[in-house]
Amino acid sequence: MNNLKLPPIHIHPILFFFIFLSIVTGMLVELLIIFIIVLIHEMGHYTCARFFNWRIRRIFLWIFGGVMETDEYGSRPLKEEWLVTIAGPFQHILIFFVLYIIDYGNLLPEATIALAFQYNTFIFIGNLLPIWPLDGGKLVQLCLDSFFSYQLSLQWVIIISVVSIAAVSVVVYIWNLFSLSFALLMIFFILENRLEWKQRYFKWWRFLWHRYSELHEFPKQVVLEVPRDIRLTELFRMFRRDTFHTIKIYDQNGNTHLLTEKQCLQSYFDKKNIYTRMEQLLTS
Repeated sequence: MNNLKLPPIHIHPILFFFIFLSIVTGMLVELLIIFIIVLIHEMGHYTCARFFNWRIRRIFLWIFGGVMETDEYGSRPLKEEWLVTIAGPFQHILIFFVLYIIDYGNLLPEATIALAFQYNTFIFIGNLLPIWPLDGGKLVQLCLDSFFSYQLSLQWVIIISVVSIAAVSVVVYIWNLFSLSFALLMIFFILENRLEWKQRYFKWWRFLWHRYSELHEFPKQVVLEVPRDIRLTELFRMFRRDTFHTIKIYDQNGNTHLLTEKQCLQSYFDKKNIYTRMEQLLTS
């Protein structure tokens, strides 16, 4: 483990406007409470990620929360990503514990503590909704990654996320809790999911490139029996995370052949056999 150091923290310029607005309207305490809770949440992700030596660009904070920016998602073992993802929500449990101690010792005004409890509860529960890019959405994708191919899970996590956005919006509307801030938040989620949907192929190709360019040892091994006329790109859509694939095919004479995923990836990336079918790999 590398020595833990503070990450670069960047604040969106619009947040400074809301800080000024909170001072003018007397809402500075509320904004500071939310800011501290979000920062502690992101430091939970950061501390766990640093433990596993993840490459982290920065922690970015703005009006709708924060995010630990890294390119490691999708290329690390599932176990690591589970721990890094839940490390954020776990901080809210610690915050509850600290607030109980502060309340017991009468260290802060009761109204401030009650407000902190309220915001911590709201952020904790809201962050676990199955909406991308919330931690709940990331946990949904990790669940899908555990049972389905990576390419399929990338698609389904966005579908589940968009359905969840619609469902939450309907519930909030029925309960007469709809507000401008909520509408802006939902618009932000929709735009993020739209961007994620457009980038799903890029993330899939990055996953394949990572499998091709780096050495991996996976405890789980799977034999994929495929027809000999299947293309490499169609085969790659079956690849799953944390799994080593052996490809089983039959030639025209009915003889069995076994190829490793590394051989298939090398044929694709090294030899540029973009439209190659599996039967062509046997002859070459």
